[in-house]
Amino acid sequence: MALELTEVLAAAAMIYGVGGALSVLLQARQMLARGGSCDVSARFLATYVGGYAIWLLYGLSLESVPMIVVHAIGLVCGAVTLAVALRLRGSLLSPATWSQCEQRSQ
Repeated sequence: MALELTEVLAAAAMIYGVGGALSVLLQARQMLARGGSCDVSARFLATYVGGYAIWLLYGLSLESVPMIVVHAIGLVCGAVTLAVALRLRGSLLSPATWSQCEQRSQ
């Protein structure tokens, strides 16, 4: 019976984790709808993506499928959202444009 509970908890954690990882795409959608990303912290999004990358590497080292799935999805969704934010500020390839919002608000 303990094994069944562990399996149920693992499945619930994975489902919740995937939902949480996908939720950042709502922010990307909102930025695209507004046509701007100045009210979103690009530094926060970069930290968010970095966290998923580290946890993905950890999951790979443990060969833990639930960790790998959740953090791979989180990494991709976070990277897409960060790319949308940076693109709306200028160019993905020009870091000088990434802080365009801070310059404009001062």
